Amino acid sequence: MDNSLLLCIFLFCLLLLVNAKEFAAELDECKETRCSDYGPTIRSPFWLKDHHPEHCRYPGFELSCTEDKDTMLELPRAVKLFVKHINYTAQQFDVYDPVGCLARQIGILNFIPFPFQFTDFSYLSDYTLFNCSSDKYYPYEGIVIPCLSNHGYQIVAVDSAIRACSAPLSCPKMYDIISVPSSLIFGYANDFQLNWFKPMCGNCDAEGKKCGMKGNTRPLRTIG
Repeated sequence: MDNSLLLCIFLFCLLLLVNAKEFAAELDECKETRCSDYGPTIRSPFWLKDHHPEHCRYPGFELSCTEDKDTMLELPRAVKLFVKHINYTAQQFDVYDPVGCLARQIGILNFIPFPFQFTDFSYLSDYTLFNCSSDKYYPYEGIVIPCLSNHGYQIVAVDSAIRACSAPLSCPKMYDIISVPSSLIFGYANDFQLNWFKPMCGNCDAEGKKCGMKGNTRPLRTIG
């Protein structure tokens, strides 16, 4: 075997070794973490602000840690939700409002393009919110949202499907809320579940493997 062939083989093996080390380093930089011992595990496609480098960051899946070490999903228009649990196999996660009033933020979600959807599609309804003076409003006309109401006025949600016959005429309309779980409007739930369809990493996670990007390439794929 001549020297030139041996040199080519050596250089090829050296290149493979360098690439393998770089790839291993990237995987280590993207390794899972969490905000606290009791918080959800954060791994691809989610990533932690001020912790994971650029090549670990899948768009729309940014999380951050609060001063109290809660895990927070922060969306445009100042929507902030705390994350309680993430199921990477089912591609679902549970969120809740930190001040106990989901209705104050749920309407804003209608105007935000983000990669998540409500998991339970069977109880989604449309509502219209009205601002009513407490001395002019009668309870049978809609649902009072206590955490949005105050002394002197009440925020009332009316099912959009029957708004024509039950809308409080003396109350100015605020805005419409489209396709939200009724439990969030009725006020007996402060948490709900979201899921994502892209990227598809559920099967990868079920097999106990890692899902991520090699370099800055997309989409995510099984990498180990």
